[in-house]
Amino acid sequence: MKLGARIIKTGLAIVLSLYLSELLGLKPVSMAAVASAFAIQPSVYRSWQSIVDNVQANIIGAIIASIFVLMIGNHPIVIGLAVIVVIAIQLKLKLNHTITLSTVTVILIMSGTPENENFLLFAGNRLILILLGVVSAFIVNLVFMPPNYENKLYHLIVGQTTKLFTWVRMVTQHAPERATLKTELKHFQDQKFKIGQFFLWYQDERKYLRKHRYAKNRKTVLFRQMIATTNKLNELLRTMNENDHLYQQLPDILKNKIQDRLENMMVYHERLLMRYNNKVRDTAEDPGDSFQLKTVVTDEFIKFYKTQSEEEWIHLFPFIAAIIAYAQQLERLDRLMDSFQAFHKKENVVAVKNEDED
Repeated sequence: MKLGARIIKTGLAIVLSLYLSELLGLKPVSMAAVASAFAIQPSVYRSWQSIVDNVQANIIGAIIASIFVLMIGNHPIVIGLAVIVVIAIQLKLKLNHTITLSTVTVILIMSGTPENENFLLFAGNRLILILLGVVSAFIVNLVFMPPNYENKLYHLIVGQTTKLFTWVRMVTQHAPERATLKTELKHFQDQKFKIGQFFLWYQDERKYLRKHRYAKNRKTVLFRQMIATTNKLNELLRTMNENDHLYQQLPDILKNKIQDRLENMMVYHERLLMRYNNKVRDTAEDPGDSFQLKTVVTDEFIKFYKTQSEEEWIHLFPFIAAIIAYAQQLERLDRLMDSFQAFHKKENVVAVKNEDED
C-alpha cells in the first residue's frame, strides 16, 4: 500500500493542531484536530482559499449558534433548526465546500454548552479551536511536501498517451481481444477524469512574480493542448474499435496507407511530448509536409468510396473524421510547442523530473 502525500499531510496537520491547542491551553484539543483533517487541500492556493472561506463560514456558524442558544436554547430541535439556517446562508454565499466544518462548529457549540460558564466565552473558545485547526492544515500544506503538479500531470499524460499508442497499433493489426479492449477503454475514461483533475489543481497554483505568472500561463495552454490531443487519440481508438469489422474489410492498399499515416502521427505525437521535457532535439520539418496529415487518407478513402456500390461504407466516415480530428489537434500542439520553445526560454523553466526521481 502506497501512502500519498495528502494522507501524510493530514496526519501532520492533526499533530500540529493538537500541539498548538495544548500550547495555547485551549480545550478540547480534539476540535482543532477534526478541523485540520477537514481543511487539508490538494494545493497551497486551495489551502489559502480554504482559510478565507472557513473563517467566514465558521464565524457565521458561531454567530447563528450563539443567537439560537441565547434566544431559544439548545434543545435538539433548536440545534437542527440552527444547522438548517447556517446551511441556507452558506449556499446563498456560495460557500458550499465549508458546509461540513461549519455544521460541526454549530453542533459542538450548541450541544456542549455548560450551565455555569459564560456562553459567549465558551463559543469563542470553540471557534478559535476550529480556526486553529484550519490554520494548521494551511501551514502543513505550505511547508511539507508542496505538490509539483506540473511533474505529475506531465507523466500522467505521457503514460496515458503511450498506452493509447499501443492499443491503436494493436487494433490496426486486428490483434486485441474485444473484451480486453473494452476494459481498457473504461480505464482510459477513468484516467481522462484523473488527468482533468490534476490539470485543475495545476491551474490553481499561483505565481506571484509577473514573469513567472506569464510562463505558468504559457505552460497551462500547452498542457491543455496536450490533453486535448490525447483525448482525440482516445476517441480515435474508440471509433476504431466500433468500426473494426468494416475497417478489416478495406483493401490492403488502403489499410496499409491508413496504418502508415497513423504510425507517423503517433511517432510525431511521442516526439512532441518528449520535446517538452527536452529529451529530443527540435525538428525543422513540418508535420503537414512530412506525412500529410489529412489529404492522403481522405483522398484515398474518397477514391475507394466512389468505386463502391454498397452504402455500408458510409459508416467508415466517422473513422476517417476521427483521424482528421486527431491530426488537427496534433498540428496545433506542434505549433504551440514551437512557440513555447522559441520564445521566453529563460522564463519557461520546465519542472519535470524523470519518473524514477518522483
